[in-house]
Amino acid sequence: MTDTNLSMSGKDVPAGNYTMFTVPNQDKWTLIISKKTGEWGIPYPEGQDFVRADMSVSKTPAPVEDFTISFHEMGNGCHMYIDWENTRATIEISEKK
Repeated sequence: MTDTNLSMSGKDVPAGNYTMFTVPNQDKWTLIISKKTGEWGIPYPEGQDFVRADMSVSKTPAPVEDFTISFHEMGNGCHMYIDWENTRATIEISEKK
């Protein structure tokens, strides 16, 4: 849920309720913001995508045992990090004004 309009890597996400999914790949991940809420795991709700945005991928500074989502303030917005094992997927998020 977001109570403000957002921009995720340049793609607009209006305030509202959504479900997040990711598609991991070796060189990039895809973040999917789905209009269908209350979903968890599989099956993936085909045809309900609101936005798809690329996430950059890097190595974590140290192994991460538990899947972790964190936010780190950066300039006028933040970076969302998804860390798991030795991988960090990152996307820039800012308030849409």
